[in-house]
Amino acid sequence: MFSDHKTTNKYLALFTFFTSLIIYCLTLAPTASFWDAGEFIAVAHGLQVNHPPGAPFYSILGRIFSMFMPTEYVAVSINFISALASALTIMLLYLIIVRLVREWKGDVSEFSLMDKIGMYGGALVGALTFAVSDTFWFNAVEAEVYALSMFFTAIVVWLALKWSERHEDPYNEKWLVLIAYMFGLAIGVHLLNLLALFFVALIIYFKKKDFTYMSFGIMGILAVTSFFVIYPATIKWIPDWSSKVGGATYGLINPLVFIFLIMLAVAWGVWYTHKKKYRLANIAIISYAMILMGFSSYSVIMIRSIADPPIDENDPETVEAFVKYLNRDQYGDTPILKGNNYDDATGQITRGTENEELFPRRHSQDPRHIEYYGRYDSDWDFFWNYQVVHMYVRYFNWNFIGRASDIQDTGWQSGFSAPKYPSNKASNSYFYIPFLLGLFGLIYHFSTDKKRAFAVLSLFVVTGLAVIFYLNQPPYQPRERDYAYVGSFFAFSIWIGIGVTGLVDLIKSFIKENSMAAYAVIGLCLLASPVWMGYQNWDDHDRSDRYVAPDYAKNLLNSLAPNALVFTNGDNDTFPLWYAQEVEGVRTDVRIVCLSLLNTDWYIKQLRDQWSHESAPLPIDLTDDEVEQITSGISRWLPQDITIPVDKELLRRAFSEDTDYKEAIGVAGSEVPILQSGTDYEIPVDSLDDVVSWRLAGRYYGKDQEGNDIRYLQIQDRLILEILESNNWLRPVYFANTVSGESQLNLQDYFRTEGKAYRVIPKKMEAEVGNAYIDAEIHARRFRDFSHREWGNPDVYLDENIRRMMGNYRYNYLQLAEKFILQNQPDSALYWLEHGERVVPLREDEEVSTIIALYANRYAQLGKTEDALRLLDFSLDGYVKKLDTEFDRFQNIQNELTEISAQYEQARRNADIKAQRTLTQRNNTLVQQARSISQNIMRERQALIIVQYVYFRAGNDEQGLQIAEETNAKFEGSQIPLIPKNREESIRTGTQFGLN
Repeated sequence: MFSDHKTTNKYLALFTFFTSLIIYCLTLAPTASFWDAGEFIAVAHGLQVNHPPGAPFYSILGRIFSMFMPTEYVAVSINFISALASALTIMLLYLIIVRLVREWKGDVSEFSLMDKIGMYGGALVGALTFAVSDTFWFNAVEAEVYALSMFFTAIVVWLALKWSERHEDPYNEKWLVLIAYMFGLAIGVHLLNLLALFFVALIIYFKKKDFTYMSFGIMGILAVTSFFVIYPATIKWIPDWSSKVGGATYGLINPLVFIFLIMLAVAWGVWYTHKKKYRLANIAIISYAMILMGFSSYSVIMIRSIADPPIDENDPETVEAFVKYLNRDQYGDTPILKGNNYDDATGQITRGTENEELFPRRHSQDPRHIEYYGRYDSDWDFFWNYQVVHMYVRYFNWNFIGRASDIQDTGWQSGFSAPKYPSNKASNSYFYIPFLLGLFGLIYHFSTDKKRAFAVLSLFVVTGLAVIFYLNQPPYQPRERDYAYVGSFFAFSIWIGIGVTGLVDLIKSFIKENSMAAYAVIGLCLLASPVWMGYQNWDDHDRSDRYVAPDYAKNLLNSLAPNALVFTNGDNDTFPLWYAQEVEGVRTDVRIVCLSLLNTDWYIKQLRDQWSHESAPLPIDLTDDEVEQITSGISRWLPQDITIPVDKELLRRAFSEDTDYKEAIGVAGSEVPILQSGTDYEIPVDSLDDVVSWRLAGRYYGKDQEGNDIRYLQIQDRLILEILESNNWLRPVYFANTVSGESQLNLQDYFRTEGKAYRVIPKKMEAEVGNAYIDAEIHARRFRDFSHREWGNPDVYLDENIRRMMGNYRYNYLQLAEKFILQNQPDSALYWLEHGERVVPLREDEEVSTIIALYANRYAQLGKTEDALRLLDFSLDGYVKKLDTEFDRFQNIQNELTEISAQYEQARRNADIKAQRTLTQRNNTLVQQARSISQNIMRERQALIIVQYVYFRAGNDEQGLQIAEETNAKFEGSQIPLIPKNREESIRTGTQFGLN
């Protein structure tokens, strides 16, 4: 057995490939997911332009994979790219571990059977462990660039080791040239792959040179220089120079000629160095040429942008715009080595170049971030405790020790203590086993082959700590960022495999040759690491029946009247809608307006000038100069009344079959059927107000030195006002109901709830239920067309973001039921309550919310006491636990504030000004935290009051009294008011809350 290494190695490599591919195919998302996946699918299928800095090679592959697919299989075909790339990565990881073991063990033909078992078995354990690790598996089953980027990293590492084995062969440099081409192609996927260059440099160095400080230093300089030649010189500076060369040469050299000259210079360099037999220089220039060839995939970005596709982010159709696209100008600058920073003395961010600091970590101007920075004593404290520990070590532990849950900012767990979230499917414990194997592998690798171990260490560090340093992330990230460090987890998995090999070698040193012992160790490690991890992670990585994102998109789009425009919040609200329109062709008459993009000049101009399928350009009466002026920055705002007139005569014509409507909205001559008549408000035109008037307060920033509020409007706010004024109330305007209250511009009095959106109606209406007026007939009509595929399947994993969205749906159904109750239609109210619970049922893994208590109350109000009690009994423990958690946090902060007060008094006596300043800053931060937590407590207290009220109302007085007794025992003597002590108080409080 194992007599032929090539055959054995090939079959075991294929085994890892097919095993991982089967796992990923079984758990593959069948359609678009939330976050970037919807955008990547839409962009790839139509070969459009995604967010900066782009992924053109990924888009080209996506187009190839999907172009011949029926519509219903487009998404899964592009998702499959990630599954295939990930399976290939696992196969390459297996081969990498085998090659690294051979580096110090020598010729496989001289291995004993036990050595072969240790090598092959270790490689299997390391590769399969990474295959089912949390972060890598997450990326493997959806349309994202990280799986393909990881494949390029793996193939570069494998090719480097392949060259290492054949570095003395004739023409061995072909492997290095191929590596360069892989780097070039990878640029068109994600820049993270370039970090593998340092691994390649170390592999080459240790094969060609003996270690000396001088030679090692020169190698380091060459590696860093090579990196900078690629990024930023080639990727950013050459395009930038091409955009400026015209002005510098008075128009003699245009950008296209400049790029041609660069290519000509590289070609001449290849010819000249070959002619002169400058071998190293020739290889270097050929390698650079290969990088340029791979980088050429970016030409697709400009070519497709010139065609003005519906998704054309940053509109990079000119060289200047293309440079801004590559530089990610839309996201602003993040200081890396030097910049303005948080001042502990003033509690603000410094301004001006004279106040810039080295290593700025607390740099964000966001008021929430500034408040958060105050919790840390220094930049180093923030860097270490937040950016390193919270935003890297925590993710590392998720992958190799265990994860507590899928709740944002959740911690890690090992399994040796009771889980904090036992019902959460993402509560996974590995008992330190993968971590300990990898740690042992690291030590063992350095003890046996320091050179290659150092190369792996460089890969581990530059894809981990170096990424942390570069990203310089501020607090309050909108999502977990573990995917950014997957290369570091890949490197650690190499050591897991080597660690298992080391265990077999360790056993061999004690008991000599014993193949059965070796098989036992490998079998045990396979069960304890990849098999156990796969078992733990399967349920929260299985997306095979998850259709929530496209259903959410279709439901929102189908909530809108024909020819509407809808304001959405950001990526998660917008990308599924792009997918629904661009791939499935759903409601392409609707114009999606992403508010986060509405802060950019290019997006405003696109909306103003371009059609998108059947959707006409938006009514934006701004010149290019006015757009540039508005987008130059945010401006201060004084609260004032906004008035927009309503031309009813124009609306009468628009809502008739009069062709003047086309003239009114600027689409004269259009043959698009949807524009041949207007879309009315489903109420008589005469009932509309003559003027829409409301007070716009603006966004709160802080207070000035006199204590007056500082308020401002974002660019998006000004554009919303511009669109409302220029639209003349002709085109239906909606806000998605996920848009924040601040972004709704105090327009709620003119909102009418329609499905998942609020329509702006030029008629002030009273919101009897919720935050906006509800026309029960219109609202119900929208809901009847909604899709909820597999939402009620308890076996389908729904993450925290989706579960929170489910609560939003539940609230919509509750509102509709309440409206029917107000209209004295109890049968309709009960129907929608039951329908809402049927399509969005309660789940054991979701956190309870006030909505469930309100749901139960309406059941009780409609005489369905059994259903009311069922909901309460299901969720009572959750309410109590949430209140206990928040109350304990509040008490801990109160205790800490007391301690700080005593320390401050001591510092005052000692005249220690620095200590007083630090303690004051910490005290202010804790007071803000206590205020926030107390608001949470009051919210949970209110939910428990509602629960108690429903128990009393449903006739379960015993439970209602028990809630009062147990809760008030906690609150006694604290600042938190008690809850009602008996039935009479509860009923009276419920009446005050409007529960009856």
